[in-house]
Amino acid sequence: MEKKNNCNIGGQAVLEGVMMRGPSSMVTAVRNPQGEIVLESSRLKPLSQKPKIYRLPIIRGIISFANSFILGIKIINRSGEVFGDLQQEKPSKFEKWLAKTFKVDMMSVFVVIAAILGIFMGIGLFVLVPQLISTAVFKLAGWEYQSFKMRIAYNLFAGFLRMGIFIGYIALVSLMKEIKRLFMYHGAEHKTISAYEHNLELTVENVQKMRTVHDRCGTTFMFIVMVISILFFAAFPVDVLVNAGTVANFIVRVLSRIILIPIVAGISYELLKLFSKYDNAITRILKKPGLLLQKLTTKEPQDDMVEVAIAAFSEVLLLEEDKDRQLQSFVTYSTVDKIIQDLLQIIEHKNEAELIVMSVLGVKTKTELYDGRRVDNTQKEMCLKFARRRQKGAPIQYVLNNACFYGYDFYVDSRVLIPRFDTEILAQTAIKILKYIPSAKVLDLCTGSGAIAITVAKECLCEVTATDISQDALEVAKQNALSNKVDITFKQGSLFAPVKGQKFDVITCNPPYIPDGDIPSLESQVRDYEPMLALKGGQDGLDFIKDIIDKAHKHLNEQGFLIMEIGKGQDQFVAELLQERYEAELVYDFNNPPIARVAVAKLKELGEDNV
Repeated sequence: MEKKNNCNIGGQAVLEGVMMRGPSSMVTAVRNPQGEIVLESSRLKPLSQKPKIYRLPIIRGIISFANSFILGIKIINRSGEVFGDLQQEKPSKFEKWLAKTFKVDMMSVFVVIAAILGIFMGIGLFVLVPQLISTAVFKLAGWEYQSFKMRIAYNLFAGFLRMGIFIGYIALVSLMKEIKRLFMYHGAEHKTISAYEHNLELTVENVQKMRTVHDRCGTTFMFIVMVISILFFAAFPVDVLVNAGTVANFIVRVLSRIILIPIVAGISYELLKLFSKYDNAITRILKKPGLLLQKLTTKEPQDDMVEVAIAAFSEVLLLEEDKDRQLQSFVTYSTVDKIIQDLLQIIEHKNEAELIVMSVLGVKTKTELYDGRRVDNTQKEMCLKFARRRQKGAPIQYVLNNACFYGYDFYVDSRVLIPRFDTEILAQTAIKILKYIPSAKVLDLCTGSGAIAITVAKECLCEVTATDISQDALEVAKQNALSNKVDITFKQGSLFAPVKGQKFDVITCNPPYIPDGDIPSLESQVRDYEPMLALKGGQDGLDFIKDIIDKAHKHLNEQGFLIMEIGKGQDQFVAELLQERYEAELVYDFNNPPIARVAVAKLKELGEDNV
């Protein structure tokens, strides 16, 4: 017998691509929606390093049969992820309940269910239906089923009927557009392997010269399985062993064919290896039916499909030669809707889920978010990472390192207090006053993230100085000033200490004003994450407010303003403290009833204490 030039690389067609598998590596190549060929590779444990059972005749075929089935489903599903979620339908309430209750990815569950249903459909179509039809035909014909010869005839009839159903099934599904493209990639896979086996350079032109059929094809394997099963069950009618009625015999026949499929597959695997190893008159005759059947499962590929198959095959060769070669992964995509639903399995609020995705994608509005854009796998992992941190209690602003204040973006983390809407009232009040003070000098105490100082500098023509006792906070404030393109003088120290002897037209401040006793009752995301230095205001919450009011007049120009945020219920006491040197008024928020949030104090006149 003449030995063929046989290679040890096999393959499989996948969605818009080809998988090639060598002894110790596997590569899937797919042409993505942008028209690019993308690769995903992995290392496999060589057969020589596996237990001896993996190399035993028959057994190795059974193992290969099972692995090919499982791997085939996984690879096809994985290749589909390159194209993202084609369906943007929102999950049903039942699907949401399942996902939330059992903490599972529903898409993975559906894939498993689909695989199980596929197995049952295969058993029903190729095992149960042939048995039912055969039983009905023999009964209608009045043929007795008791003799050994008639049972052999029955099994032969059922076997050939099964083969006919299989061929008809393939012929029908090949008419579908998507399946036809899959079969074209199947042809590209065969042609590429054949070109290599004929020692041709792997170019599109050379590969296209090859035939679409191949000795080691899975289609031929399935054909051999059916032929062996026909011969096996015809020669050894298992139901003869059961001396029972018609129903029992029928059940035994069906179950035996299901249970013994692995054994038949193992025998078929050995024959396939034998047929592919040699090329002579006998093997050509034996292989002919399987090769003819491949005419249904392979189609002539387009040149761009061949390019994909070559890319997969070539990468396998490189991985086999270089054991240190870097592996690659697909850039897969999901729709925004799908990512939002995934995040809602981790966090509760859709608005926060949308903010996370907007931050990762770098979009500013929800209109942009839902304009049809897709999320790649790296961005998806970042979204999930943010959601898990939010789930643990971190404020969304710290998770995203971003807070919007007065229409500007500010970097924030646990070194600084998160700017809030109440503080925007203070900034707005200061801006209104500064519009009437040309070339004003402004001091912002307890600047934190720099939100007030930067907003004032952006909105008004003024000179701004900002102080804070925390060097960490000042680092954040400087970063925000740089990103918002404003020039501010930052100084470290407690309250007025860094600006000793200096005077200003306006002093703004959002001081710590939470009573120490109220700290334990704050929301956990405030209590556990935001800096205590920016929150604790002493026993009554007024320690810093008293100190500021007591010293501010010494740092104000004539008729200068002190604009300060205060806590709930502190308005009357603050008004009393201000009345001696200031004309004071309170600015309220939009609650119902409204709460005094900002104290605006205008210096009455310069006394001796201010000189």
